[in-house]
Amino acid sequence: MDTQSIKKILTFTAGEKSLITSFNIPPDAFLPLLLSLRDGGDYSYSAEDMKTVAVMDKTTVYDDRKKLGYSLEEIYLFVNPTLKEEEGTVHRLEKCGEEEVRLLVRRPYRVKVASERIIKASVNPLEKEIKVEELAEKELVFDGSTAYDIAHEIEHLKHKEIKGKSLWEFRFVGDQ
Repeated sequence: MDTQSIKKILTFTAGEKSLITSFNIPPDAFLPLLLSLRDGGDYSYSAEDMKTVAVMDKTTVYDDRKKLGYSLEEIYLFVNPTLKEEEGTVHRLEKCGEEEVRLLVRRPYRVKVASERIIKASVNPLEKEIKVEELAEKELVFDGSTAYDIAHEIEHLKHKEIKGKSLWEFRFVGDQ
């Protein structure tokens, strides 16, 4: 690895450390947001006195005139979250942790999540900027993929095992 790459990594890591201390949250509790930012997934963290969940909501922003766009990533870090409401049922394939293959599970289509604190990181890849702010709201509503992800991560906090039918139970149909 060259010197310039090492400098960029150290600068970014120092920025992460500064970010963590600015919100007065135990550093470990910030891990889901940092992992989501670095790896692109959704994560949860559980300790005796604090639980956090980070989920990513992606939106494509596209300018038809310029033929240019980007995927805006909004990563939400929920501190001690609870699901207040769930609506609808969506059947979907999920793979998590040590599972060999994806499982067919049921998730809510829409959720209302309440949290002691909600921190949002908006990632703009076109501008190469990450805007981080604490939201005044203590409850948010999500639907679709983000709702499934929140339900899944809160399930982890409750130490529930993900259950469902194996992909091996599916069959191929069509012209063969």
